[in-house]
Amino acid sequence: MKKIITSLATLALLTSATPAFAQEQPQLATVTHVASTTKASDNQEVKPFADFVTINVYWNQPPTATRFEVVVTNVTDGYVLEKSRQTATEYSARGLRVGNYYSILVRALDQYGNQVGKWSHDFEAKQNDNWRFWF
Repeated sequence: MKKIITSLATLALLTSATPAFAQEQPQLATVTHVASTTKASDNQEVKPFADFVTINVYWNQPPTATRFEVVVTNVTDGYVLEKSRQTATEYSARGLRVGNYYSILVRALDQYGNQVGKWSHDFEAKQNDNWRFWF
């Protein structure tokens, strides 16, 4: 009899407990101060919002070009980051580390793979940007 009462009491205790995910969570405090992005003095460096940026490049379609070759080189570390052959007249270089130097080369190729136009730009990654150029 003692075992039955103990097991019923244990069962009642276990079934009446509220699971952790169902318990009420405390409310968050209201935000009263937002950090400023302005410099406190001329000697203080302003840091970028992100560690990585994206550069979008757009160009025209030369009459004899059938495809394009895009090469993104990390000049700071000395390696080709991305290489693409495509028919689209736009490209997004993503994941460029802020502070590193890069080079973007776009070559327009005809149906035989001969170069019919070329554009390149060397830059330091600082912020997201959009560039447009014409062959």
